[in-house]
Amino acid sequence: MGKKIPYDLALSSARISPAETIYAKDNSYGYKINVNHPKIRPLYERYKEKVGESILSDRQRRHFELLVFELIERRKHNE
Repeated sequence: MGKKIPYDLALSSARISPAETIYAKDNSYGYKINVNHPKIRPLYERYKEKVGESILSDRQRRHFELLVFELIERRKHNE
């Protein structure tokens, strides 16, 4: 495997602009959250560290998305 580079450097090198929405486009996996969004990516990386995985299983990914939706709901109620 190659050396890891910071996320921001990877985006600028690939000339990819960050997604505007945290929600994923329709996909065959059924994922609802865009883990490449700049506000979601740090949460996703911390979750992967917490569960001790570099690649999440479908079940783990669904659990992560559930936690994100719960966080969104909590923030809505606190506004």
